[in-house]
Amino acid sequence: MLCWGNASYGQLGLGGIDEEIVLEPRRSDFFVNKKVRDVGCGLRHTVFVLDDGTVYTCGCNDLGQLGHEKSRKKPGPHI
Repeated sequence: MLCWGNASYGQLGLGGIDEEIVLEPRRSDFFVNKKVRDVGCGLRHTVFVLDDGTVYTCGCNDLGQLGHEKSRKKPGPHI
């Protein structure tokens, strides 16, 4: 999967990168050997649904929108 855009809250799921804005598409290593069915993006967070139904979230979690208690810069399982 290729990701680019605003990464200031980790919403691209690229991990601990220094750039807040990713201007050119960058491969997300997290999704190698995973089949993504759907992606939902908010202003500061992203939700990924895999083909097997597993849900992963990343980004800002100020209001609990990630479904767990931590903010994430890499996609983590939605509980």
